[in-house]
Amino acid sequence: MSGEVCYSVILEKLTSQTDLRGVVGAISNILGVAKKDAVEKAKKLPLVLVENLPEKEARLMVDMLGSMGAEVRVTPPFGVLPLSDYEENLERRLKERSLKPQKVKQKNGIHIGCLATMVLLLIGFAAFASLRYEWIIAQFKPSPEKSDKLIQKGKMSEARKSINSQLKEKPDDTELWLLQGKLYIGIARKKMDSEQWKSYGERGALPELDSAIVFFRKAESLDPKESETLRWISIAEQMQLDLSDAEIAARRAVNLDPANPDNWNQLGSVLTDDGQISQAEQAFYNALKSDPNNAPALKNLAILNLYYTKDGERAAGFLFSFLNTKDGESDVDSYQLRVDLASAMIGDFNPPWGKLTPPPLPFEEYEKRRIAISQNPNLKDDPLLQEELGILYLSRNENQAAEDCFVKAIQLNSSVESSRKMLGIMYMKSANYEAALKIMQIAADNGSKDPFFWKNIGVLQKYYKANAQESAKAFNKYFALGGDQYANRIRR
Repeated sequence: MSGEVCYSVILEKLTSQTDLRGVVGAISNILGVAKKDAVEKAKKLPLVLVENLPEKEARLMVDMLGSMGAEVRVTPPFGVLPLSDYEENLERRLKERSLKPQKVKQKNGIHIGCLATMVLLLIGFAAFASLRYEWIIAQFKPSPEKSDKLIQKGKMSEARKSINSQLKEKPDDTELWLLQGKLYIGIARKKMDSEQWKSYGERGALPELDSAIVFFRKAESLDPKESETLRWISIAEQMQLDLSDAEIAARRAVNLDPANPDNWNQLGSVLTDDGQISQAEQAFYNALKSDPNNAPALKNLAILNLYYTKDGERAAGFLFSFLNTKDGESDVDSYQLRVDLASAMIGDFNPPWGKLTPPPLPFEEYEKRRIAISQNPNLKDDPLLQEELGILYLSRNENQAAEDCFVKAIQLNSSVESSRKMLGIMYMKSANYEAALKIMQIAADNGSKDPFFWKNIGVLQKYYKANAQESAKAFNKYFALGGDQYANRIRR
């Protein structure tokens, strides 16, 4: 009499396409171990995940792991009838002992103790299979959390299907209507990005935004006291450039939950767009009262002070605090913020660019000097002639030709500090701060006595690199060389 075929599921291989977090979570649930232990087990493949599993549950498990990009093996393969455990063990023992198969005598009847043990084993296995089956089914069942992750990953079509299937079962679920609105916000943003905001228009009139607001209003009707819904209504209205309604919704969200920094940040964002800068600043400060390390509030205050109130020093304080947060480490805007901050500050420590670069020359005078230098037979080997020609080009804003001449001068004589200084000025003027730091650091490493290099290395390390330690070193050397007319400014 043959029973139901049972299967073992073995995790064979993980690839670069594998959802490692998902697989580790699956191992943790299937084996009943902590995720830390699941990670260690995943490093030592192949790994037997489960044995003696009925075909239906085994197929579900294989499908689940396969959808995560893992390679899985099943024994016996589906559709192949295996040997019974008894026959399999008998053949293995005979092979190990190099014996020929012998007929095994069976006794009639089963001992009562063996029968009890078998019953307990069957009950245990049934419970195990039932629990695993429920867990496997749960992995495929849509949920708000999974839908939200799909939206965050930009998988809008999958997210839409997931949310709609859940709404059929729970048509009055506030969270699902909120997710539906977020979905359409995401679609609108993708559309704006792909078309470089050409279809945004003067009023931000995208149909997806109208749909988002409808869904948010539905969520609001189901739960009028949920501040997150009102915040998202404000976001959608703001994207439509309807700042009045956006402000009303944001203030309602703040009134419902004043301890939530996200609500204050949204209000501050709307007020900033509406030109109410002092009120916006206060809203961001209120966000910090709720959470002193709130990354969005720190970033918003850095932006507000940098671009609106034009207070670079205050902007720097908020920006550096933001960069020290977890979000700040990976923020896509942080580089541009550092560049703009350095651009705003570097002029405070240097004369105007017009005084640092040669004055413009009339074309006739420029051409006369250029021809004279170009025809000099020593030009190719004389660094001073190369530098003079570079300054001449710079007077006519022919920056690329000027840069080539300064570089040539340095190649002919590495101790020509004046060419490095001109390059440093050119790079800082064009906000190419990496190149400026590099060229000025070489001069500093060569023992330059010009405070210009040390001062501007300090400024860029502080405001562009946000490296207070290296900035302090450069400023100390600057003061040791006597500083310049900006010494008191730097001390402050």
